[in-house]
Amino acid sequence: MSNSDFDIKWLRFVGRLRVVGVLLIFIIIPYLAFIMIPIYFIMTMVAMGDVNNLNRELKDAYLDTFRSKYILASIIKLVGSITVHVGAAMLAIGQYFSYPFYFGIPLWFFPPSIIVFIVGFVIMIIGSAIEIGAWDNLKLFVYHKKEMFPVSIHSDTLTKVDNLRSGALLWALGFLVVTIIIGWINQLIGYFGLSSVAERRTKAEPIAYQTQVYQAPPPPSPPTPPTPPTVPTQEPQLVTDIVFCPMCGAKVSKGALFCGECGVKLVI
Repeated sequence: MSNSDFDIKWLRFVGRLRVVGVLLIFIIIPYLAFIMIPIYFIMTMVAMGDVNNLNRELKDAYLDTFRSKYILASIIKLVGSITVHVGAAMLAIGQYFSYPFYFGIPLWFFPPSIIVFIVGFVIMIIGSAIEIGAWDNLKLFVYHKKEMFPVSIHSDTLTKVDNLRSGALLWALGFLVVTIIIGWINQLIGYFGLSSVAERRTKAEPIAYQTQVYQAPPPPSPPTPPTPPTVPTQEPQLVTDIVFCPMCGAKVSKGALFCGECGVKLVI
């Protein structure tokens, strides 16, 4: 898979997660949650479909495990969330339609509604524990695919996945109550931050994935013909410097141009 193709599919995936984060804001609102929880679950499955599409070519085991664990965690949390809200609704309805009351809650309605609420709460904790493993696998995928992420984007992506993991962990510790709020905030930071990092990656650092244009080297210059060796020339020497003929050895007079015996030219 090319880096540009990966960018497009990864941005689509984290964009769906941002929508999941927006819906996460509304599912804690009583009564409205009955409408938002199914939409939240549907968008989660759509995001996992994007993961499946992303992994068709990569065939990465970490990404595949993340997808399967996140789907399982989402189903369990869906069941737990509905159960919790049903228990809360039973308490609200019982206050208006039953008698006698104990601290505003009907005695006959108190045990079953509380049991339903607690069961749903425990189911959500189990789902959050599975979700921790899902985020661990996504973090391992990002860590081992360094070549797909620029350096600064790689570290920021790991940080946002850590936020999501921390949020799931705090939800798993929900029996402490206050951790639920902190975990909810952490997950919002993770969902929105992961999408922001991906957008910054495609807008601010597109050069990292541009294909380098090949430039042909200049044609070689034609070879220069070899220079013929130069024969050293000897300066003519006049007979004024010669006493004897170099050919026959006869004595010649100074200033003569030819030997008087053999007739050889005396200029060499």
